[in-house]
Amino acid sequence: MVGGHFSLAENIQAATKIVEETLERLGANRVAVSSSDIVATIIEPIASTHFIEHVTAKDLFDCDLGITSAQWAIAETGTLVLESDKENSRLTSLVPTVHLCILKAGRIRQTLGEILELTQPELSRTMTFSTGAPRTSDIELTLAIGVHGPKELHVIVINDQ
Repeated sequence: MVGGHFSLAENIQAATKIVEETLERLGANRVAVSSSDIVATIIEPIASTHFIEHVTAKDLFDCDLGITSAQWAIAETGTLVLESDKENSRLTSLVPTVHLCILKAGRIRQTLGEILELTQPELSRTMTFSTGAPRTSDIELTLAIGVHGPKELHVIVINDQ
């Protein structure tokens, strides 16, 4: 993960606490959430934030943060892999200013090749590969972060081993 924030949680309760602390620190009030079961479990006890499920594309631009899970991660590059057929998350991970991703440690593989092998039998229509906040140097060769997506990426890995 390039330029992102990483936290390791021992269990779901610890992940919930990290999410809650992150939302408070960032002052996130309107939070888009994906259709992931693990996201639903983690946000359920958190009452101080307005979570929006099934958010429309238009409303995503008014959200402070988007929370998703990831189906896989690539250790070699720190890349998250989100499959559209497994979770309604593509825009939730790309539009809000901050993306918070929750991932079980058992879903991390070493290389892209391993991920492609695992996903080949049931390839999703769309797979999003995210390796930190988007970067570009298109404008006068000046590095700009978050121009084409979130300015910040936070990843919480739950130790499920």
